Amino acid sequence: MGCTGTLLGGDYSDEREGLLKRLWTRYCELAAKRRGRLALGEMSEWQLKDIGVSEKDARQESTVPFWR
Repeated sequence: MGCTGTLLGGDYSDEREGLLKRLWTRYCELAAKRRGRLALGEMSEWQLKDIGVSEKDARQESTVPFWR
């Protein structure tokens, strides 16, 4: 067997630890997308204008599911 790590308090092989790290990274990416879309949906018209996004586009983007 290869080396072992202790990610999340468990004893895992390098392969499993790598998988857990990739899953955690993907989860963090999806969570960041969700937070960004929620924030976009809460912005006022003048804030959207300030960043160069139309209100229609912002509202449409804020309803897109986090996995897309």
